[in-house]
Amino acid sequence: MSLNIKSLPVSENDYENTMVNVVEPALAALRKDDYFDGFDGNKIHYEAYINEKAVGAVVVVHGFTESAEKFREMSYNFLQMDFSVFVIDNRGHGKSFRYNPGDPQTVSIRKFEDYVEDLNCFVTKVVKPAIGDLPLYLYAHSMGGAISVQYMQTYPDVFDKAVLSAPMIQAQMPIPPAVTKAMTRSFILAGKQDKRVFVHKGFNPNYSYEESHDTSKARFDYYHKKRLADKLLQTSSASYRWVDESIKVAKKNLDKARCAKIKCPVLLFQPEEDRSVISEKENEFISLIPNGRLVKLPDCRHEIYASVDSTVLQYLQSIESFLKGE
Repeated sequence: MSLNIKSLPVSENDYENTMVNVVEPALAALRKDDYFDGFDGNKIHYEAYINEKAVGAVVVVHGFTESAEKFREMSYNFLQMDFSVFVIDNRGHGKSFRYNPGDPQTVSIRKFEDYVEDLNCFVTKVVKPAIGDLPLYLYAHSMGGAISVQYMQTYPDVFDKAVLSAPMIQAQMPIPPAVTKAMTRSFILAGKQDKRVFVHKGFNPNYSYEESHDTSKARFDYYHKKRLADKLLQTSSASYRWVDESIKVAKKNLDKARCAKIKCPVLLFQPEEDRSVISEKENEFISLIPNGRLVKLPDCRHEIYASVDSTVLQYLQSIESFLKGE
């Protein structure tokens, strides 16, 4: 099967102009912007891009405080690879259902498994009916990686291959998990489960490239401008319940029996300058699954897709080769 990504579809050079005048119009012409019923009946938003030349389909699962809209460049890249693309807004993010609609800056959930069941509804109700017998692939970043690991542990026969980009096998935390859990439980018992954790300050309009998880200023600036203009993209904090649930994630992600159930080949990208997740836990996860491969990327932060051109090109070529290879 031929590989299409020989040069970058979108470069940092004149990035905003290319996104505004080439990428966004091309995506808008294809985009289905819609909702489906999540596992509990609440409305979950998604974007779908059907490629008439598709040789497969990719489901994109974004990270904490992100959105389908943040992955517009990646959606365009997957279209250039001849895939159809389906991108979910996880509950509490983007245009999807929120437990605290009056505070769109804070993410709250009830159970982490709810993300997994929403994803299953998405795949069964939206994606599979649209793609027929085409191969189905998974692309997930950070928190989306944790959702996807637990999805593959629970539903091992759905995806043919999976790409995990800096997955949240275990998140970095400023204080030990046991201390964090005790603190968050006290706030939950006090009825503040959906309130913003006190260490988070909410959306910062002056958030800078230097503080970010990106190594491309052009890519950072473009999405930050979008966030400034849209309150639904200003999600930036965790609730006490989200933190409490996220602590439980690592145990399931690294459960040997659960990992042994993951059948499909997995390609895991690990940025060497990641400050958000614990790299050693990614290494452990790869060692526990039947068919996993880890690629380390130097001079790269947590959001690999928002890196400098040379890194993004290597990233895309590796992804396309993996998905289309035998």
